[in-house]
Amino acid sequence: MPAFPIHRDAATAAFLDGAAAGRFLIVRDQSTGAHHAPQFDVSIDPERYALVPAAGTGEIVSWSVVHRRSPDGPARTVVGIVQLDEGPWWWTEISGVDPSSDLIGTRVRVAFARPDGETDAEAETIPYFTVKT
Repeated sequence: MPAFPIHRDAATAAFLDGAAAGRFLIVRDQSTGAHHAPQFDVSIDPERYALVPAAGTGEIVSWSVVHRRSPDGPARTVVGIVQLDEGPWWWTEISGVDPSSDLIGTRVRVAFARPDGETDAEAETIPYFTVKT
């Protein structure tokens, strides 16, 4: 599903290790119980903030369609913002949806994949969302 490869660095290593293991990690504030998006820098206070597995479910709060060319002709990819059940928002590709319909409020769940046709051995497994059944 992902259209292009990404590569890890020190800031993304733990998140990408989780994705490779099929876990969508978000940040939890151990003091308040609040959750933050995975991009939140836990190194500012590692005793207070920790990466924890999210439920991996949420709902679409905004979306758009990207029109592109593929080897098979014109293609449409849905991208959007998912509000995770824990609260943070995640910008993502959304598969298995009709790009012509109103997707606001659609329940989705996380899935993981490497980019289609990717031969780069260092390309990472990354999360995307699909309709929850």
